[in-house]
Amino acid sequence: MPTGVYTRTPGQTKGPPLIPPEERFWAKVDKNGPLWNGTPCWLWLAAKYSLGYGRFKVNARLEAVRAHRWAYEQLVGPIPEGLEIDHLCRNPPCVKPAHLEAVTHSTNVKRGLRGQLQTHCNRGHEFNSLNTYISPAGGRQCRPCVNYRAALKRAI
Repeated sequence: MPTGVYTRTPGQTKGPPLIPPEERFWAKVDKNGPLWNGTPCWLWLAAKYSLGYGRFKVNARLEAVRAHRWAYEQLVGPIPEGLEIDHLCRNPPCVKPAHLEAVTHSTNVKRGLRGQLQTHCNRGHEFNSLNTYISPAGGRQCRPCVNYRAALKRAI
């Protein structure tokens, strides 16, 4: 039988060994992302939703969950009822619990609006017409930082 082909026989499944969700999750995280308050973001490198939030399938049969929520629940604990997770670093792919906080929806929205008033990115680059990329979703991104992250991703 050719390599890489898995067979299924009644009552028995032969296939690749199952990798625990924790191991699969952390293999998709780069802990050397852009700095926020002196500590690097932990960037989700795998599938993302349209606004840049990480997308993680805990189990092949389950629907995908947001990566930052999964990381928070694994390392901090359950998200309290009525609260949502806010990225203090304003970086949607970040899954570092120290950069995440459980807050009300109203607080999350107010903090998000504050980001629109920023004149510089988290690494100190000025937002201007030459180095600012406006994503299809309407978000603002610093071109030097986008290029840096793309180079890191290519190097992996």
